[in-house]
Amino acid sequence: MKRGHLHGVTADERPCKTLKDRVVIEDLHATMYRAMGISPKLSYEIEQRPFYVTRDGHGKPIANLFNRPIGEV
Repeated sequence: MKRGHLHGVTADERPCKTLKDRVVIEDLHATMYRAMGISPKLSYEIEQRPFYVTRDGHGKPIANLFNRPIGEV
């Protein structure tokens, strides 16, 4: 991952709304898992129900935060 990288832009005045490159929690989780080498679509079946590592298996890693292009884990 890149070090000291600033991602996105927020408004200067309150309320601080995202102006560029919004990140939702699913994308944040997918990015952290991808950095650890874990697929964000990984799921475990418990009592015949899938439990995903990210919310419902959604979320995409934020490509700008990685030094190399991201591929499937």
